[in-house]
Amino acid sequence: MRSAGFTTLTLALTLAIPSVAFAQDSTGTLTGISTGAGIVALLVAAGLLVQMLALRRLAQGAAIADNISYAILGVVCLAASVLVGWVSRFVPTGFTAEQARLGADLLSIVSMVLFGVYFFRVRRAMSRFLGRLTGQEQHLISVLEPDAVLPDHEGADVE
Repeated sequence: MRSAGFTTLTLALTLAIPSVAFAQDSTGTLTGISTGAGIVALLVAAGLLVQMLALRRLAQGAAIADNISYAILGVVCLAASVLVGWVSRFVPTGFTAEQARLGADLLSIVSMVLFGVYFFRVRRAMSRFLGRLTGQEQHLISVLEPDAVLPDHEGADVE
């Protein structure tokens, strides 16, 4: 039980450190925290992309794999959003902070739309599959077990 309490305290303190830094209102500290959060976001996006590509290879031919391109593009847009947010900081000429923030926000919106399309298409494919499954149970049994005796619609056995 001690390790759970220690983990909770460590997590709470870790999450509180950026708020203390923001409260000090130091420009260097704010930039460092923002850059650190962006780096963590890019690492998480990279890990998520690796897992999505592995899922795509694993489920090749399934509805999830066919539609996962939308989710992959959504993650790429989220990562690009982080990078665009850094443009005004690292490329000070030609871009203002407001333009970079607008670009990052627009990319975030595009990523949410792509995730919405992905989940809609997978949900639609799954509902079609489940609809067919309940409506054609006899055909599924015959496919899984070719020698199975299937009941007739009136309850008589068909051989």
